Amino acid sequence: MSARRAVGLVARREINTRLRTKSFVLSTLGLVLALGVYTLIILFSKEGPTKVGIDRDTAELRPVLTVLADQVTDLDFEFVTVDGDDSERLLRDGDVTAVISGDDDNLLMSVERETDDDLLALVNAAVAEERTTRELEREGVDPVEFAQRVASSTTVVKALEPPGNSAAEQFALILSSTGLLYFFFIIYGIMLAQGVVEEKTSRVVELLLSSIRPWQLLAGKLIGVAVVGVTQLILLGGAAVVLAEGTGAISLPTAVGGTLVTMGVWFLLGFFLFAAMLAAAAARVSRQEDLQAVVQPVMVLITTPFVLGIALLSKNAHDPVIEWLSLVPPLSPILMPARMLLGIAPVWQVAVSLVLAVAALVGLTRIAGRMYANSVLRSGSRVPLAESLRLR
Repeated sequence: MSARRAVGLVARREINTRLRTKSFVLSTLGLVLALGVYTLIILFSKEGPTKVGIDRDTAELRPVLTVLADQVTDLDFEFVTVDGDDSERLLRDGDVTAVISGDDDNLLMSVERETDDDLLALVNAAVAEERTTRELEREGVDPVEFAQRVASSTTVVKALEPPGNSAAEQFALILSSTGLLYFFFIIYGIMLAQGVVEEKTSRVVELLLSSIRPWQLLAGKLIGVAVVGVTQLILLGGAAVVLAEGTGAISLPTAVGGTLVTMGVWFLLGFFLFAAMLAAAAARVSRQEDLQAVVQPVMVLITTPFVLGIALLSKNAHDPVIEWLSLVPPLSPILMPARMLLGIAPVWQVAVSLVLAVAALVGLTRIAGRMYANSVLRSGSRVPLAESLRLR
């Protein structure tokens, strides 16, 4: 039997066995449901516009305030007309954040405790515009014509980076990307490790290795489980895009299709990197009870970038520390996709991280293959690490 056929048969066996299980179907539906619940949480946690009360005697200022607020994308104020006698009650009940009263010459903004600097600047700008209009009319200048002449002078804005997401959206993107990859690396990596121990315990591996070589068996299992993982990742990624676009809960990158493809590439790199080590570690033991101890170091390698991603990216996504860490495997398969999803990863950094990840994958799979071949046929007590690494 050729090596390609042997690897293909093992991979096909893994795919057919795992895709038809109830656990695959139920876990996929459960994760889609979890994404839906998470989307609802984001939608309901979004704060609405800040309400600002305007006294009836100052109502003529409301259109100007609304227009100026709409011109600034970062401001979200809703101006409502209130009765001046109810100002104190509305402020203490939290119905409005401020109440504007008086006239242009003696304008009063009442607040419960602290003044919103953006609102104060907006009110001052509105008052200045109203006063400018009156002075122009007094001098016989048409305010509309004057405004058009002023507006004809424009400023071109050059942005070094595309508009960013809000803090809540950034955290959602970071959590979803790092969390999803972390979840898949853990779940499918452990699934592969448990399968190795199960085959070793039942002595099925002895029958398989009578026909094919150890590296062919390991490669087939890695490819088969990876295909199952990618299938579920595509289903969840598609569901996430539909939910995000349909509800507007999160602003996704423009080239979302390319981003999903890139996520798939990083999943494959990370999975092969971690799963090969997990399979090699699992081959050293003959009982499921001993599995946790030998895979613990690999679990640390998977968990570390997830924790760093949540902590550092949420604090400052442009921190040089996180930039350099995202280049280095085994941190890059989790950190770099998150930076790419946020739109802050330069092309050269992505290219460097991919090259380093592929180089690390080649080196580690060779070591893992040696450990697997030296350990998988040995039963009984745990195979010492030095013996599993020895050259034949």
